[in-house]
Amino acid sequence: MTIAVLATVVLYYQLYLSGGVAVDIIADYGLTFKWFVFMNVAALVAAGVAAHLGGVTDRVGRAKVVTIGLVIVGLISAVAIPMCGDRWSFATCFVLLNAAEGVILVATPALVRDFSPQLGRASAMGFWTMGPVLGSLVVTAVVGSGSNAGDWQSHYVVAGICGIVVAALSVPFLKELAPALRDQVMIEARDQALLEARVKGIDTEQGLERPTRQMLKPDIVLSSLAISMFLLFYMTMVGFGPTYFEVTFGYSQAQANNVLVWAWAANVAGLAIAGVASDRLLVRKPFMLVGSVVVLAVLVVFIALAARPETSYGTFAAVFVVMFFAMGTTYVAWMAAFTETVERRNPALTATGLAVWGVIIRIVFAAFVFLAPFVVSTVSTIVDHGATVKAISEGQSPDLTEEQNQVVAAASTDGTAAERVNRLRAEFPQAVETMSSLPPAARAGLGVQSTNLAVRDAAVADIVQATGLSAESASARLDLIGEVPPADLEFLVWFSPLVDPEVAAKLAYVAEHGADVQAAIADGPAQWQRYFWISALGVAFFIPMIWLMTGHWHPGQARKALRDHEAAVGREMAQVIGVDRNVVTNL
Repeated sequence: MTIAVLATVVLYYQLYLSGGVAVDIIADYGLTFKWFVFMNVAALVAAGVAAHLGGVTDRVGRAKVVTIGLVIVGLISAVAIPMCGDRWSFATCFVLLNAAEGVILVATPALVRDFSPQLGRASAMGFWTMGPVLGSLVVTAVVGSGSNAGDWQSHYVVAGICGIVVAALSVPFLKELAPALRDQVMIEARDQALLEARVKGIDTEQGLERPTRQMLKPDIVLSSLAISMFLLFYMTMVGFGPTYFEVTFGYSQAQANNVLVWAWAANVAGLAIAGVASDRLLVRKPFMLVGSVVVLAVLVVFIALAARPETSYGTFAAVFVVMFFAMGTTYVAWMAAFTETVERRNPALTATGLAVWGVIIRIVFAAFVFLAPFVVSTVSTIVDHGATVKAISEGQSPDLTEEQNQVVAAASTDGTAAERVNRLRAEFPQAVETMSSLPPAARAGLGVQSTNLAVRDAAVADIVQATGLSAESASARLDLIGEVPPADLEFLVWFSPLVDPEVAAKLAYVAEHGADVQAAIADGPAQWQRYFWISALGVAFFIPMIWLMTGHWHPGQARKALRDHEAAVGREMAQVIGVDRNVVTNL
């Protein structure tokens, strides 16, 4: 079971890495935010189809699927993705990565179920559900540490190598039950004695007829839909959390990932603590109800904070700790209750039931992600143009010289500078062209050229060196410069580099997109709030669906049901092996 969880961790580390370095991927491939989102939608659809196919693990075995899947995902991450030279090759690899995840998502929890009696089911499922969360935690911790900043491909290489190592470990250590034993509900560890006695007479193939139809029941389908809606905010933070904090609050990539470390750490704690507590009390539903109510209340608080630029890093961290702890409490109880609900229908089809859930959750996530660029339309503008506009406006463009950056930064704040340079260029074309070719020190001395022969000779020499003209032609150019009015000449000493095509293009970029970026920054928080409200509605939908699932509300009722089951086990064992109840009790 430890290997199954470890496999889940490294799988989700590789899967969720795109969210942590999304801005770098978008910039490197020249993507729009909408293109990046639609790539994620395609990947989720592929994962949903693959999750449906994951039901075959009821027949072929879980361990083989997990091991092969880990190798495939590891090679995609460590080898294929770093070699992608364009957006389409990267998108293809990303979709294949998600497809493999869709199958493994079904196989790994099914493995955990196989080796966990219901009495410890919540603890076991809490152990498994730590996998995706720890995968998120690893992503945010590694990216948030600032290691390999700007080199996002190296993150995939490291993640892929980790996946291949775990795949190698799974070959000797990942085990599974024989199909005949696996297809029975294990209420306690001693039930295995009864199961072994039943193996001789059980027809496991009959229980596998029309598996999907058997699982398409209201309690299974609606429960799957409910948890998918409940997890919409979790999915938002996985896919867009770092991007949200970067574009809305101006966090660096490291800060944006670090604030989410608090969320994932609290989530892991909630999964572990609630899993143990649920098993001790023998109930699931109270944990789901209390946890979901807390999540809804704190999510409303977060939505209010999302539009306040003064909200501090510490405030977000505190809100995330409470919300994601409660989210972990709810999710681990749901996972245990869901597998028990599936087993109530047919214990032979656990993987098929999980496959139904896997398909539904991918469809819901795909639809929710698809809405992102339409509900939060400002993100496209900020992600596509914000970083470039900021770099140019602040004089930090890597394509320009230090002097050119200074001029562009000054012109960005003076909206008339480019227009004035163009007017002077039309009136004094050779003078402006000559001045733009000179270094700053040479331009600064042009204003006194007519009265100081030494300075004039030096200016002529500078023009010759910069333009390649003869001394005579350079002197004539200098005379043309002298015809420029003093005020305009002083202006050109500083702004004449704007006539350079590359410099002019940068300034034009700011003129074209700067106002849109500023408007997007102003409007973005309100749009994110609307997107988050969809997540809140998802949590509200989840709450009444709790009553559809199997299980008791009160520990006393659960204990009575367990005693009744123990009695049934004793009677069944006595009938199978021909001994009395006292012998059964001592097994």
